[in-house]
Amino acid sequence: MAPKIVDREAKKEQIVHAAIGVFAEKGVANTKMIDIARAAAIGKGTIYEYFRSKEDIFAAAYNRMNREMEMKIGQILSGSEHPAVQLQMIFDLSLDYFGHDAVEFSAVMMDFWAEGIRRKSPEMMGVINLKEIYDQYREIIAGIVRNGQRQGLFIDVDPVSYASLAIGALDGMLLQMVMSAEIIDIARVKETFKRTMIQCLQKEKPNTINPEKKK
Repeated sequence: MAPKIVDREAKKEQIVHAAIGVFAEKGVANTKMIDIARAAAIGKGTIYEYFRSKEDIFAAAYNRMNREMEMKIGQILSGSEHPAVQLQMIFDLSLDYFGHDAVEFSAVMMDFWAEGIRRKSPEMMGVINLKEIYDQYREIIAGIVRNGQRQGLFIDVDPVSYASLAIGALDGMLLQMVMSAEIIDIARVKETFKRTMIQCLQKEKPNTINPEKKK
């Protein structure tokens, strides 16, 4: 009989998905590798064929999320849409990410980061480089604002300050979703972002630009 072919990527995904659920339920500090193995319905030894530790599992989940976001943002920036449309697409992408699974992951991410600080663990704290994330996202948003200003489409505001305010609003929304998801209506939040964070930038009358229109 031929040996069974194992899809290693599928197995890793199975382990990562199970681990996030266990982290969310038990907390990062209280989770053991055997807990993850049971949730993934595999042997504990099998996990070590793919990951060295629970920190390694979280890093894989975090890096996968980052790659997906970077790819989608790259697609937005490579398009020829009006800068206001690009901003709306960036904000919509961020707000759409605040679904149930993402909120669960975000709660785990906060727990993981806090546990790294408590342990004074450079390995854990190094997984989530918040300064790098904020710097990159700030430059993306500021770059769109600068482009709109060069085209004479946006008013004269400081692009970095605007980007910082936008990131602060998105961060605050994510925290509220983690704490009180039942009272947040993402569709209304999107509309509010459009009316406040985007229309305030435009020199043209707001009703002449439809940020929801892709092209």
